[in-house]
Amino acid sequence: MRKTLWTHALKRAGVRYRRPYQTRHTYASMMVSAGEPLAWVSKQMGHTSVVTTARIYSGWIPTTNSQAGMLADQRYSNPQHTLLANFHNINYG
Repeated sequence: MRKTLWTHALKRAGVRYRRPYQTRHTYASMMVSAGEPLAWVSKQMGHTSVVTTARIYSGWIPTTNSQAGMLADQRYSNPQHTLLANFHNINYG
């Protein structure tokens, strides 16, 4: 396949030659660096565990997300959603 179909497809696309496996890694690293969920990338790659994907591609996970941790902060800083507030609202009958 590589000598015929693959090489021809790369030439038509104007892409320099790469082995199919290199293309696979490029795809995964691009998806992770774009912020796609690691579980989704793992499924796309056919990995049996997200741990495998995290081990291989963790270096591509963006760390400059200014919103990182904000969803949890917004959700749990509201008093009605805190564990303690929920504990006090339990009706013991």
